[in-house]
Amino acid sequence: MNMRIAQILKYFSAAVLLLVLYHFLPGLWNYFITYPRLEGEIAALQQKYKQPLQISSLKQYRGLLHTHSYWSHDSRGVLGEIIPAAKKANIDFIFFSDHERAKLDTFPRAYSGFYNGILMVPGTENNDLLVWPLKESVIDWQTPNPQLIKQVIAAGGLVFYPHCEDKRDWHNPDYQAMEIYNIHTDIKDESYADIFFNTIINQGKYRHWVYRELFDEQSTILARWDSLNLKRRIVGFSAVDAHENQNIRARYLADGRVEWLGPNANPIDTTEAGLLEKLLLSEADENGWAFKMYLDTFYNSYYFVNNHVLADSLDQSNIAKHILQGHLFISFASLADAEGFLFYANDKSGRLAAILGDEIAVQNVGNLAAVSPFPGRFRLLRNGKIIDEKIDIYTYNSADVVQSGNYRLEVALRIDAKWVPWIYTNPIYIR
Repeated sequence: MNMRIAQILKYFSAAVLLLVLYHFLPGLWNYFITYPRLEGEIAALQQKYKQPLQISSLKQYRGLLHTHSYWSHDSRGVLGEIIPAAKKANIDFIFFSDHERAKLDTFPRAYSGFYNGILMVPGTENNDLLVWPLKESVIDWQTPNPQLIKQVIAAGGLVFYPHCEDKRDWHNPDYQAMEIYNIHTDIKDESYADIFFNTIINQGKYRHWVYRELFDEQSTILARWDSLNLKRRIVGFSAVDAHENQNIRARYLADGRVEWLGPNANPIDTTEAGLLEKLLLSEADENGWAFKMYLDTFYNSYYFVNNHVLADSLDQSNIAKHILQGHLFISFASLADAEGFLFYANDKSGRLAAILGDEIAVQNVGNLAAVSPFPGRFRLLRNGKIIDEKIDIYTYNSADVVQSGNYRLEVALRIDAKWVPWIYTNPIYIR
């Protein structure tokens, strides 16, 4: 009988080992084979960098629209975590979208103003809206959305649509912009188990490639955006939707006990420091955490995808104004730095006539052009349809423009024998 039990335990142990290997093998393959090869390709791409000509007098500012801090119920993010991540990712501005804490939402709150040179603007994600009042105000979330949108915009604020994979009132005439890429949207079709095991193996050196594993082009959302833009102008932007909350963390409380937090910053337990805590917990970091196992981080989210806004200066009103003008393109910064890229229109004499987001009469346009710091595949779309494609170039020039429409550019980089989306621009509107 004892031998039979031993045999059962042996088979059971072997099955558990095989199951563990099954889940960890892809991550190990990535660590030793795939990710080093991709790092080599990115390093080779960096050698091809060429500083683009400066076409516009406007400056480029890199920032985030839709991210969270401690003000949201599902985040514990504080300046000690947010600022180092933003600095490392070269972020100039952050438009927060923290969840409301009451039906009457008072602004400003949480982080507002400049912190270590980074512009921070308080806003809210609620009722399927992103709202930034941009001044002292109180929002009543019991107000129906159509009325609320009108009120905020009439008072000089911004109202955008988040999570555009979900149902929205697309025919509302007042909202100003929509997400054309959101990390959280992208992750919905992924296996969380695969992400977890891959992160355990690659969370140090290759976490940015773990993020890239999540990427799928949001074709349906892009097509919806193009369709809506046929009727009126709607700005497209990217969202990191960062909470730094898919993790397990622990910290010592003032009374010596240990607080454990799980995903979405939900409490797991508050307990006396026992053997487990003594084994796992170390000295608290500058933010008080003595144990951290993160799937997502502020830095990797901020570094993954950015909004580049062309504006006169880094202040709240100016950045907001140029966002609304569509002077914005999104780039996947972890692939390559898009600083200096620009999509623009020349007049018939070859002089600058418009940049992305602008509207111009068809008789005043000679051609459409772009400059890039890296060579790529340039696709020109008119009203959402590809009308031109050029490969392995730094400087794009279209044929003469003779037809009205909404023209936007997509740029992809050649990585891992595939063309990988890198830049999406807002349209130039030719009428």
